[in-house]
Amino acid sequence: MAQLSDYKPQVSLAETFKVDENLPDEELTFDLLKKLVFARTIQDVTFLAMGKMLKIVRDRKLYLNLDFENFSQFLASEELSFSREKAYVYIRTYELFVEKLEYNPDEIGKMGVVRLMMLAPVVKGMEKEEAIAKIESLKDTRYGDFIRQIKEETNKDGKPTVYWSEQDAKWIINYFEDTTVLMPIGKFKQDE
Repeated sequence: MAQLSDYKPQVSLAETFKVDENLPDEELTFDLLKKLVFARTIQDVTFLAMGKMLKIVRDRKLYLNLDFENFSQFLASEELSFSREKAYVYIRTYELFVEKLEYNPDEIGKMGVVRLMMLAPVVKGMEKEEAIAKIESLKDTRYGDFIRQIKEETNKDGKPTVYWSEQDAKWIINYFEDTTVLMPIGKFKQDE
């Protein structure tokens, strides 16, 4: 009988992402950029691929073939060491964006893992067309603006949001008048 260790891929990250620091700075810059973009792309698309694989193992109870009594035991195995919460985030993200909204994993994966996880609660209850329109409107948004917009849409507890505005050279505080009390603390003095 085959052992789980027989199926561990022999992948050398050191070789795949080998960095020759002796390259001239310009060549090193572009080599590192290429490898960083490659690693980032792998990370984002792998997230969705893992969601699909975990879903299949769970739904078809394939863990039984490996002598695990349940999906949780499979996730906790030495080979995977997945928390149940993490696995279900992967599965739910895959189900929402790839199955329900029918996005190509390569395309939607370009948004990035963090954005997809933050966007999921916003589009989860929407009709397909509305959700796709929302995703498309946010797809190319700068990261900081994306975070700010998602926080505004998901702020259910009335907490204020604070961020620095380069344009205004001031801190901006968004708050709900009926749940927030602002207390002035005086003028800010900088050491000269």
